[in-house]
Amino acid sequence: MSSRKIKKEKYGKERVIYEIKESLEHKTVLRLEAPLLGLIAFSVALWGSKIFTAISPGTSLIFQIGVYNIHLHHFHYGIIALAIGLVLTFFEGKWFVRIEHILFGAGLGFIVDEYWLLLIFDDTTYFGPESQFISAMIGLVISIIYIVIIIGVYFATKEERKIWRELYEAVKSDKVKIDI
Repeated sequence: MSSRKIKKEKYGKERVIYEIKESLEHKTVLRLEAPLLGLIAFSVALWGSKIFTAISPGTSLIFQIGVYNIHLHHFHYGIIALAIGLVLTFFEGKWFVRIEHILFGAGLGFIVDEYWLLLIFDDTTYFGPESQFISAMIGLVISIIYIVIIIGVYFATKEERKIWRELYEAVKSDKVKIDI
């Protein structure tokens, strides 16, 4: 039976099997894949921006609005990524969960990279060793927190995923009768 027909079907065994499978896949993405994707996006954003600023110091996007020169740091890109990620939390689906975690991780990485600049508001010391050290230490702490979350969630939900898989197999093989 096609998934389109299953989605339209209001009741029945096929609908229950479909819903259990979707729930199991969503939980797997939400609890296992998404935090890992967030960690990867965080690391790429933080260390990528650190490498970029080391290779090309002083390169930034500046544009003029009226008499004002607007200077966009990657802190601003981080805020935008966090805002889009927040909006996506209102949608359901495996891909929304993946994308929101990627945007959250990348946004957090960009913001952490700019921490020293935000702390002292001095563009000249942003490229100094103290800025690199502070961002690296904050990045390391956040990476460790991400890793602890990933490991904790994996082991905390292992039994739950096993139960969902067993239920899915039992319903699919008619070991459990559904009376709707």
